[in-house]
Amino acid sequence: MAAELTKYAIWLLSPLGIWIALTALAGMGLFGRKQWRVRALVFAQLQLLAFSLPWVGDALLGMLEKDALVLQTSRPLPPRVDAIVVLGGGMEGRYDGIRHVPDLNDSGDRVWQGARLYKQGVAERVVLSAGQFEADPRREAEAHGMKVFMTDMGVPDQALLIEGASRTTFENALRTRDLLGIDAKHIALVTSAFHMGRSVLWFEKAGFTVYPVRADIRVLHEKRPFWEWLPKPQALDESTIAIKEYLGRWQLKASGVYETGGTT
Repeated sequence: MAAELTKYAIWLLSPLGIWIALTALAGMGLFGRKQWRVRALVFAQLQLLAFSLPWVGDALLGMLEKDALVLQTSRPLPPRVDAIVVLGGGMEGRYDGIRHVPDLNDSGDRVWQGARLYKQGVAERVVLSAGQFEADPRREAEAHGMKVFMTDMGVPDQALLIEGASRTTFENALRTRDLLGIDAKHIALVTSAFHMGRSVLWFEKAGFTVYPVRADIRVLHEKRPFWEWLPKPQALDESTIAIKEYLGRWQLKASGVYETGGTT
């Protein structure tokens, strides 16, 4: 329940959540004088517009992806590790009567990258770590959908370890530790570039030596025609993803994990 409440709180602090909250509160007259209600409405509109600009989304997400590049460069992947760990977020699960097989989403190359590493002989075991919230209408944890894709890619069933109970990155790390046991020290961690910094810290906290493998790289720093810089839903999505990650890092900082290097 606490994990779900955290997700809702983070959503409320997203640009769309702030817009809905301020608009609703202003509409109910909870800001007192009319001028304050007007200011709240104007701020709600302006922040939503700002976070819908592609250059804003690229700037916010790009900083996270740059951090992941620096992290991966400083920790080159060795020829062999104890396990490959692929974090969820790249699959949309099966849904009764509508979607009979899992679908890949924008982060689907997390799973593809994990399969590639296995075929390159980086490890003999692949952990698929992704659960679901109680309110999720899908009938199975995401890890099971990841397994379908992995086996279709030629990864043998006996190489796959399913961790389908975790709902947060913190739980990903702890449950993966329980699944692999204390003898597994070195892992190749596969997740989206924007998610890598926070993930590495949690897995270090669980006692792993982590070698980051970035996937789902979104910001290419390419030149765009002027109309590509107009507000668009994709930019709002990028901004929202980045804000979620920054809030997660703030939570880590408040817990002291940054100061201890993820070791306590």
